Amino acid sequence: MKFKRFLKKLAIGFALAAGFYVGVDKLAPPSQLTEVFNNAAAIPEQQAKEYRVAGLEAPTAEEAKDLWRVRVGAWSIGLGGYHTFLEFSPYDQNDPAKMGEKNIYQLHGIACDEVRHTWALLDYKNPDSFSQYFNGDYILKGMGSNEDHRRKYFQDPAVAFVDVFYGTKEEVLKKYLDGMEIIKTINDANNPYILTAHNSNSTQQTLRKALGLPEPEMFVDNRLMAVAGRLWTPGINKSLLPDGWKAEEVRAKADYKDFTAEQLEARARAVSGSDKMFATFRTPPPQPPKPGA
Repeated sequence: MKFKRFLKKLAIGFALAAGFYVGVDKLAPPSQLTEVFNNAAAIPEQQAKEYRVAGLEAPTAEEAKDLWRVRVGAWSIGLGGYHTFLEFSPYDQNDPAKMGEKNIYQLHGIACDEVRHTWALLDYKNPDSFSQYFNGDYILKGMGSNEDHRRKYFQDPAVAFVDVFYGTKEEVLKKYLDGMEIIKTINDANNPYILTAHNSNSTQQTLRKALGLPEPEMFVDNRLMAVAGRLWTPGINKSLLPDGWKAEEVRAKADYKDFTAEQLEARARAVSGSDKMFATFRTPPPQPPKPGA
């Protein structure tokens, strides 16, 4: 009799577990992405998995020579999470002769320390970094970076890329400069950096939506949804876009709307760099003395 009860409990437990995982799988069905076999063979250390969203056609070899693209990149940040960013770059990156050219542009959301006017540490092994975080020292900033094909700005290479747009060099660089206009509003706001809300992933999502770029199904906000093979990117569903923002109005007022490719690249390089971001720090208000000080 006890054995039968045990079997019954086991069956119920199995049914509940199976139902749970089926439910999660329905929440996050496998993303409809196509693998891109263009892993920058000239740069062995850059071996990220590459995909394109549904609806983007693979270019011919001839088209790929001059084609540019916008893609969402993901970089591992520990605890199973990922930092996402936008990259604007030439499609064909397998030419060793072009490896040193600085024609890779990226837009990132960054955790910064407003009190010390530098990067936020967020070191999981350093208790002080978390006391600074919970004290409100950390704010969200945005940054444009200009790299060569080695992409050495961050210590580790990206682990995945998803192509979301193909176009001419002019089209792609105009989108980069449009994105920098949004970065300006983020930097002026000095919003608190929140690990699971307003963070690098919400910055990427805000930029992508404002630029009219499709959503890559690779990235999910809920960690449980990652069981379907996606990447957990906390905060990705939070928006930082100001009320009434219209991308077409920003472009219409921009002086770069009629720039040549060379002028666009010169402007893109001029507005990139962490120094531009650090220059937007405000002086924080005086901190009240700690009890007993």
